Amino acid sequence: MYDREIVHRVTKGDQSAMRAMIAKYQDLVLNTCYRVLHNPADAEDIAQEVFIEAYRSISTIKHQDQLSYWLYRIALNKSVNYQKKNRFFNRVLRIDHLLHKKDCVEMTGLASADNNAYQDMVRTEKVRLFKEVLGRLPARQHKALVLHHFEQLSYKEIAIVLQLSVSSVESLIFRAKQNIKKKYRHLFSEFLE
Repeated sequence: MYDREIVHRVTKGDQSAMRAMIAKYQDLVLNTCYRVLHNPADAEDIAQEVFIEAYRSISTIKHQDQLSYWLYRIALNKSVNYQKKNRFFNRVLRIDHLLHKKDCVEMTGLASADNNAYQDMVRTEKVRLFKEVLGRLPARQHKALVLHHFEQLSYKEIAIVLQLSVSSVESLIFRAKQNIKKKYRHLFSEFLE
Protein backbone atom coordinates (compact mmCIF):
# COMPACT_ATOMS: atom_id res chain seq x y z
CA MET A 1 0.00 0.00 0.00
CA TYR A 2 1.39 3.43 -0.94
CA ASP A 3 1.71 6.17 1.67
CA ARG A 4 -0.88 8.40 0.01
CA GLU A 5 -3.42 5.55 0.09
CA ILE A 6 -2.60 4.73 3.72
CA VAL A 7 -3.11 8.36 4.74
CA HIS A 8 -6.38 8.59 2.85
CA ARG A 9 -7.76 5.38 4.34
CA VAL A 10 -6.62 6.09 7.91
CA THR A 11 -8.21 9.55 7.65
CA LYS A 12 -11.47 7.76 6.81
CA GLY A 13 -11.10 5.57 9.92
CA ASP A 14 -9.93 2.38 8.20
CA GLN A 15 -8.32 0.26 10.95
CA SER A 16 -6.66 -2.12 8.48
CA ALA A 17 -4.86 0.86 6.90
CA MET A 18 -3.68 1.91 10.36
CA ARG A 19 -2.33 -1.61 10.95
CA ALA A 20 -0.61 -1.43 7.55
CA MET A 21 1.00 1.89 8.50
CA ILE A 22 2.24 0.45 11.80
CA ALA A 23 3.60 -2.67 10.10
CA LYS A 24 5.35 -0.60 7.44
CA TYR A 25 6.91 1.98 9.78
CA GLN A 26 7.22 0.37 13.21
CA ASP A 27 10.94 -0.34 12.78
CA LEU A 28 11.68 3.21 11.65
CA VAL A 29 9.75 4.71 14.57
CA LEU A 30 11.15 2.32 17.18
CA ASN A 31 14.75 2.75 15.98
CA THR A 32 14.38 6.54 16.00
CA CYS A 33 13.05 6.50 19.55
CA TYR A 34 15.81 4.14 20.67
CA ARG A 35 18.55 6.27 19.11
CA VAL A 36 17.45 9.20 21.26
CA LEU A 37 16.43 7.38 24.46
CA HIS A 38 18.91 4.45 24.53
CA ASN A 39 16.40 2.39 26.51
CA PRO A 40 14.32 -0.32 24.78
CA ALA A 41 11.35 -0.08 27.16
CA ASP A 42 11.13 3.71 26.88
CA ALA A 43 11.57 3.51 23.11
CA GLU A 44 8.66 1.05 22.85
CA ASP A 45 6.43 3.25 25.01
CA ILE A 46 7.21 6.37 23.00
CA ALA A 47 6.79 4.47 19.71
CA GLN A 48 3.25 3.56 20.79
CA GLU A 49 2.60 7.21 21.57
CA VAL A 50 3.91 8.14 18.12
CA PHE A 51 1.35 5.94 16.39
CA ILE A 52 -1.45 7.19 18.65
CA GLU A 53 -0.47 10.76 17.77
CA ALA A 54 -0.26 9.83 14.09
CA TYR A 55 -3.75 8.35 14.18
CA ARG A 56 -5.18 11.43 15.89
CA SER A 57 -3.51 13.97 13.64
CA ILE A 58 -3.12 12.22 10.29
CA SER A 59 -5.58 14.62 8.69
CA THR A 60 -3.02 17.41 9.25
CA ILE A 61 -0.28 15.82 7.12
CA LYS A 62 0.58 18.20 4.29
CA HIS A 63 2.51 15.90 1.97
CA GLN A 64 0.81 12.52 2.02
CA ASP A 65 3.57 10.88 0.03
CA GLN A 66 6.07 11.77 2.80
CA LEU A 67 4.46 9.73 5.57
CA SER A 68 7.81 8.29 6.70
CA TYR A 69 9.29 11.76 7.26
CA TRP A 70 6.19 12.86 9.13
CA LEU A 71 6.35 9.82 11.43
CA TYR A 72 10.08 10.31 11.83
CA ARG A 73 9.52 13.89 12.96
CA ILE A 74 6.84 12.86 15.48
CA ALA A 75 9.11 10.11 16.85
CA LEU A 76 12.03 12.47 17.16
CA ASN A 77 9.98 15.19 18.85
CA LYS A 78 8.31 12.83 21.30
CA SER A 79 11.62 11.16 22.18
CA VAL A 80 13.48 14.43 22.73
CA ASN A 81 10.58 15.82 24.78
CA TYR A 82 10.47 12.67 26.89
CA GLN A 83 14.21 12.83 27.43
CA LYS A 84 14.07 16.47 28.51
CA LYS A 85 11.14 15.86 30.88
CA ASN A 86 12.64 12.80 32.52
CA ARG A 87 14.75 14.11 35.39
CA PHE A 88 16.36 10.77 36.02
CA PHE A 89 17.33 10.11 32.43
CA ASN A 90 21.02 10.85 32.86
CA ARG A 91 21.30 8.67 35.97
CA VAL A 92 19.54 5.76 34.27
CA LEU A 93 21.66 6.23 31.15
CA ARG A 94 24.87 6.02 33.22
CA ILE A 95 23.73 2.85 34.99
CA ASP A 96 22.53 1.29 31.73
CA HIS A 97 25.84 1.95 30.01
CA LEU A 98 27.80 0.53 32.93
CA LEU A 99 25.76 -2.67 32.70
CA HIS A 100 25.74 -2.91 28.89
CA LYS A 101 29.01 -1.39 27.72
CA LYS A 102 29.54 -3.93 24.95
CA ASP A 103 26.00 -3.41 23.59
CA CYS A 104 26.52 0.34 23.56
CA VAL A 105 29.68 0.05 21.50
CA GLU A 106 28.14 -2.39 19.03
CA MET A 107 24.91 -0.41 18.57
CA THR A 108 26.78 2.75 17.68
CA GLY A 109 29.03 0.93 15.25
CA LEU A 110 32.14 1.88 17.18
CA ALA A 111 33.49 -1.54 18.18
CA SER A 112 37.25 -1.51 17.89
CA ALA A 113 38.88 -3.72 15.29
CA ASP A 114 41.41 -5.21 17.67
CA ASN A 115 38.88 -5.91 20.46
CA ASN A 116 41.23 -4.34 22.96
CA ALA A 117 39.24 -4.27 26.19
CA TYR A 118 40.75 -0.99 27.36
CA GLN A 119 40.11 0.74 24.03
CA ASP A 120 36.53 -0.54 24.03
CA MET A 121 36.00 0.80 27.54
CA VAL A 122 37.42 4.22 26.62
CA ARG A 123 35.33 4.32 23.42
CA THR A 124 32.17 3.29 25.28
CA GLU A 125 32.70 6.00 27.85
CA LYS A 126 33.18 8.57 25.09
CA VAL A 127 29.95 7.43 23.45
CA ARG A 128 28.13 7.74 26.76
CA LEU A 129 29.50 11.21 27.38
CA PHE A 130 28.73 12.27 23.81
CA LYS A 131 25.11 11.18 24.15
CA GLU A 132 24.86 13.00 27.47
CA VAL A 133 26.27 16.17 25.88
CA LEU A 134 23.81 15.80 22.99
CA GLY A 135 20.98 15.86 25.52
CA ARG A 136 22.18 19.26 26.71
CA LEU A 137 22.00 20.90 23.28
CA PRO A 138 19.01 23.02 22.29
CA ALA A 139 16.26 20.72 20.98
CA ARG A 140 16.57 21.62 17.28
CA GLN A 141 20.36 21.25 17.30
CA HIS A 142 20.01 17.93 19.14
CA LYS A 143 17.52 16.61 16.59
CA ALA A 144 19.56 17.73 13.59
CA LEU A 145 22.78 16.22 14.93
CA VAL A 146 21.11 12.91 15.86
CA LEU A 147 19.59 12.65 12.39
CA HIS A 148 22.89 13.49 10.74
CA HIS A 149 25.33 11.51 12.90
CA PHE A 150 23.35 8.48 14.11
CA GLU A 151 20.72 8.11 11.40
CA GLN A 152 23.10 9.27 8.65
CA LEU A 153 20.46 11.26 6.83
CA SER A 154 21.47 13.80 4.22
CA TYR A 155 20.90 17.49 4.92
CA LYS A 156 18.03 17.43 2.43
CA GLU A 157 16.37 14.52 4.24
CA ILE A 158 16.85 16.22 7.60
CA ALA A 159 15.29 19.38 6.17
CA ILE A 160 12.20 17.39 5.19
CA VAL A 161 11.96 15.71 8.60
CA LEU A 162 12.38 18.94 10.56
CA GLN A 163 10.46 21.06 8.04
CA LEU A 164 13.34 23.47 7.57
CA SER A 165 15.43 24.69 4.69
CA VAL A 166 18.65 22.86 3.88
CA SER A 167 20.65 25.95 4.87
CA SER A 168 18.88 25.99 8.27
CA VAL A 169 19.84 22.35 8.79
CA GLU A 170 23.45 23.11 7.87
CA SER A 171 23.42 25.97 10.36
CA LEU A 172 21.89 23.85 13.14
CA ILE A 173 24.44 21.08 12.68
CA PHE A 174 27.29 23.58 12.51
CA ARG A 175 26.13 25.32 15.71
CA ALA A 176 25.62 21.98 17.48
CA LYS A 177 29.16 20.91 16.61
CA GLN A 178 30.52 24.30 17.69
CA ASN A 179 28.70 24.05 21.02
CA ILE A 180 30.20 20.63 21.64
CA LYS A 181 33.66 21.66 20.45
CA LYS A 182 33.80 24.57 22.88
CA LYS A 183 33.88 22.30 25.91
CA TYR A 184 34.63 18.79 24.71
CA ARG A 185 36.81 19.01 21.60
CA HIS A 186 39.57 16.81 23.02
CA LEU A 187 37.09 14.00 23.76
CA PHE A 188 34.84 14.02 20.71
CA SER A 189 36.94 14.97 17.70
CA GLU A 190 35.99 11.75 15.86
CA PHE A 191 32.26 12.59 16.14
CA LEU A 192 32.63 16.14 14.91
CA GLU A 193 34.52 15.66 11.66
